[in-house]
Amino acid sequence: MDKKIYIHTSITSITMNNTIISVRIDKHIREKMRTHEEVNWSAVLRRAIIENLESRERVNFEKRKKAFAMMDKLRKEGAFDGGRNSTEIIREWRNKRH
Repeated sequence: MDKKIYIHTSITSITMNNTIISVRIDKHIREKMRTHEEVNWSAVLRRAIIENLESRERVNFEKRKKAFAMMDKLRKEGAFDGGRNSTEIIREWRNKRH
């Protein structure tokens, strides 16, 4: 039976209190980590988490930016002209499907 090892990491920031998280890794990975005592594994994990979050925020920003551009294009093309509100337009398109 493989044993799992828990690593407790303290994440510190000036604007928040310390938070402790646990990470489960396989025993052979922990053994490899021990061969590199010079590495601050807590810092490696903190950096990986921060980079992952920043990447997700960039992707979400790009998706929002693209969606706004598409909405502006629709407005400029007159998709909502004619004094109709969104409910009337949605109803019209639903009726066209049936």
